[in-house]
Amino acid sequence: MVETSAALAASAAELGLSPGEQLLVAAGVVAVAVLVSLLVLLRRQHRRQNSLLRTDPLTGLGNRVLLAEVGERVLAALPELDGDGRHGPGLLLLDLDGFKDVNDTLGHAAGDALLVQVARRLDDAAPAGAVVARLGGDEFAVLLTTPVTTAQAVLHGKRLLAALGAGGFSADGVDLDITSSVGVAVAPTAGRTIGELLRHADLAMYEAKRSRAGVLPYTADLAPESSDALTTLSALRQAMDQGELTLLYQPVVDARTRQLCAFEALLRWQHPTRGLLTPVEFLPLAERTTLVSPLTRWVVLTAVRQAAAWRRAGLDTTVAVNISASVLEPGLLGIVDEALARGSWPPEQLVLEITETAVASDAGEALEVVRTLGERGVRISVDDFGAGYTSLGQLRELTVHQLKVDRQFVTDLLGGPEDEAIAASIIDLGHRLGLRVIAEGVESGAAADRLRDLGCDELQGYWVGRPMSADLALERWQPGAARAAGAPGAEVSASPTSPATG
Repeated sequence: MVETSAALAASAAELGLSPGEQLLVAAGVVAVAVLVSLLVLLRRQHRRQNSLLRTDPLTGLGNRVLLAEVGERVLAALPELDGDGRHGPGLLLLDLDGFKDVNDTLGHAAGDALLVQVARRLDDAAPAGAVVARLGGDEFAVLLTTPVTTAQAVLHGKRLLAALGAGGFSADGVDLDITSSVGVAVAPTAGRTIGELLRHADLAMYEAKRSRAGVLPYTADLAPESSDALTTLSALRQAMDQGELTLLYQPVVDARTRQLCAFEALLRWQHPTRGLLTPVEFLPLAERTTLVSPLTRWVVLTAVRQAAAWRRAGLDTTVAVNISASVLEPGLLGIVDEALARGSWPPEQLVLEITETAVASDAGEALEVVRTLGERGVRISVDDFGAGYTSLGQLRELTVHQLKVDRQFVTDLLGGPEDEAIAASIIDLGHRLGLRVIAEGVESGAAADRLRDLGCDELQGYWVGRPMSADLALERWQPGAARAAGAPGAEVSASPTSPATG
């Protein structure tokens, strides 16, 4: 500043200014320089304050303010992003199970340390371009800023659960297992403002916790004040009596021989006005009522009856049925016994698929029911393995026969070494436990060949065959039929992420 003033004074002298005028010029320049410096400092301070307003001070993630600002900005562009009414920004909402116990037992400092670790894990697992925010307490949100479908958003939610379930968390020298549930809301169907997406993702998250679903997308039926819920529930009761429910069947083949091993029964509702509905559009509502039990009974009885009809026609195969976590209670034993007796069906040719999160839940009655079914000869398959957090101890205690590798690892199998390493580890783990391993979501011959080389036992997915009617299944898969896995066929199109009842 002194050197600058001296230089300006010399320049003023060269211009023939008097000493007094030179002094005024120098003083004016100094004043301007000071003002500029103050403006720079104020701007920096303003930027820091804005950053602090948008940042969670504990974890360094964004906060609710940042989430709202970015959310409203990307939602404002929704008409340009969403060309078909089904793609838009998505919001994933989650909180930690049992976090209060950490605070109460180990203290708030340990709880804060755990939240920092969780924040880093979520930030690493979130897709590129996503905004990861801590909303307060143990509640986190991930905003998917690029257009996604509900199925794609659910897949991202499974990846978050897998990241949290991978372990490695500790606080105050104590190793901690982290479990959570994820609610999913995708614009525009689940809302066109960030407030609507937050509210609906919150409803889905708490329903996912209640039903032990792991990841659950929002549907209108989840809203407690929704008249759609009562309408859908009433219509679903009638659907079972009026023949509107149907099962499609997706083949499962041996990874080496490509011979048929089983069919997975997939529930669909041919709604008179809404068209063909997948379970995600009506099952969460049924799970909150007593209707889920008769619905499960209808699915199990229908699947076993169809398998028996196939056997009489020359197609002898196993049939698999998804079982909702909400019906893992003694009443399920009676449903299974009735189906086996009516169809004169051997229990070892019935597979009940339960999700990994259902097994992981600490529900003594549910675990006892699963164990009893296995002891009676019914085969038990753990679905979506790798997306949750089943303990090895539980797998040893239960009479489990199969593991199904979660489709997220199969879908990305050829995209990088990380997902292949995870798939290979799950396959190896299953074999070490004496289980058969099935990969779902196989969509190419290259993926099928790689899974075979990794030692996977069975394959399921669009490359093997899409879900199809019972008649088409018999036509294409009975002995001698000219149908090979991966060959094109007129199968019924259905969502690859849609389970039978869960």
